[in-house]
Amino acid sequence: MTRQQLFAAFFFAAFLFLLFQLYSLFSAFLVPLTWTVILVLTFYPLYTVLLARLQGRRTLSSLLLTLLVILVVAVPVFLLSGILAAEVLDFYQRIRAAAESGELRQTLASWRETSIGRLWEQWGPRIEAFDIDIPALASEGAKRASQFIVSQVTGVARNVFVFLFDFVIISFSLFFLFRDGEESYRTIRDLIPMEPAHKEAIFHRLYETVSAVVQGMAATAVAQGLLAGLGFWAVGMPFSFFLACASAFFSLLPMGGAAAVWVPCVLYLGFTGAWVRAIILLVYSALIVSGVDNVLKPLIIGERTKLPTLMLFFGILGGLQAYGFLGIFLGPVVLATIMAFVKIYKEVYAQGALTP
Repeated sequence: MTRQQLFAAFFFAAFLFLLFQLYSLFSAFLVPLTWTVILVLTFYPLYTVLLARLQGRRTLSSLLLTLLVILVVAVPVFLLSGILAAEVLDFYQRIRAAAESGELRQTLASWRETSIGRLWEQWGPRIEAFDIDIPALASEGAKRASQFIVSQVTGVARNVFVFLFDFVIISFSLFFLFRDGEESYRTIRDLIPMEPAHKEAIFHRLYETVSAVVQGMAATAVAQGLLAGLGFWAVGMPFSFFLACASAFFSLLPMGGAAAVWVPCVLYLGFTGAWVRAIILLVYSALIVSGVDNVLKPLIIGERTKLPTLMLFFGILGGLQAYGFLGIFLGPVVLATIMAFVKIYKEVYAQGALTP
């Protein structure tokens, strides 16, 4: 080994060791920092407009936009969380009181007097032979569902300090990423040993994917939550705000979406004999609420990311499994980045390998 090779080996070994130490230092902050990057990429077009209006004053523009993001994102979340927590607690108390008094079982037992119940008794003798107690199963399911909801709420309450800490980290980092993010981006880009055009293409694809996924998911969740809540309120469903928030949350998931909420509501109305309201909610939800998902997501996400629908579907699912809720956004980003690398490989390396 020559002197130059020895120095190079030592340099890269020390560099990798320092990179690992850097990861150890920042590993506790990776999640809030990732959310910060997502927010910066989402609101960066607004930052450029504000920067131009303020004649290039980066510090003032960054401060104003950071405050705006906090007001737009954090304040509604805190306000809606209070209302949602109150409805969830009320829901749990009602279910618990009804279960302990026997009212829930008596109410569920009356399903046999409805059209579905009579249809069950007429066409389901073989199922009855298995001695399936539908009211008991439904009562137990309602109790377990309410207990799960309360356990999640208490889990959130126990982690309030963690949430507030992450919120402070995000708010603090937003300002500096808005102000110094462009310089940091150029530094990182210059360190990558690739052609300038290829680096620009990869980072452009990454930015387009993040902004498209965030905007598409947020627009779909808000639209489906509002429309579903309006439908639940119109047909007289109890806890319509809670159901609307649940619809908005499930709309983020690739399978089922808001249907995971409105389908049980339709069945509930049918079991209680309110067939007209059940049919109205079914038609409205299938055509309007779920129709929004089929329009907004392909329009905002599919068109901008240029990802096939099947790949996007499994990318979100795989992202959820690998990274948790953050994977809803990171999964498509990973796919889009891989597609950018594949395109570069086809243009540069594959063609060169095929050339005699």
